[in-house]
Amino acid sequence: MTLVGIISADTCLYLPDFRANERTFQLISQVAGRAGRSAKSGAVLIQTFLPDQPAIRFALDNDFDRFAAEECTHRKNCNLPPFWRLAAIVMRDNDFDRLDAASKNMRKTIDHVIGSRRLNAIVRGPIPPVISRIQRSHRLQIIIRTPDAAVMHRLFEALRAERPVRPAVKVAIDIDPVNLL
Repeated sequence: MTLVGIISADTCLYLPDFRANERTFQLISQVAGRAGRSAKSGAVLIQTFLPDQPAIRFALDNDFDRFAAEECTHRKNCNLPPFWRLAAIVMRDNDFDRLDAASKNMRKTIDHVIGSRRLNAIVRGPIPPVISRIQRSHRLQIIIRTPDAAVMHRLFEALRAERPVRPAVKVAIDIDPVNLL
């Protein structure tokens, strides 16, 4: 290919996922790498509203090392992986009111366990994920960050000893999730 175009290269950056920068850098790098592989040189055109955003800027310069350093600094400052551990508790049910009540009870239980055991953890939610409904099921999630695996282990060990939230509400726990969508 001698010409490659990337339309709306910054779209992925608007997703509420801590790996959005990484995905954007990877997409631009991979697509741009397709141009000019033969004897003919290639050109890459990128449309973006955020040309100075580090993931886009470093991808255009084909500078993985600087991107990785910038991303690591950002993640360390925000207590994100790989510096902290992450868990997503995704709850789903066909009845939103029942789901809402169950997720609020789950949050109260989590807060109680963290407080009583004096665990270092940051909790967000319950909040709707990007995909808040799949088929007939509504979804809510609780995101937990801890400084290390031992704290996460103690938290979930204590949560397992608590009473179930509600039998009808389905609960999925993802430790070190690949994404938060």
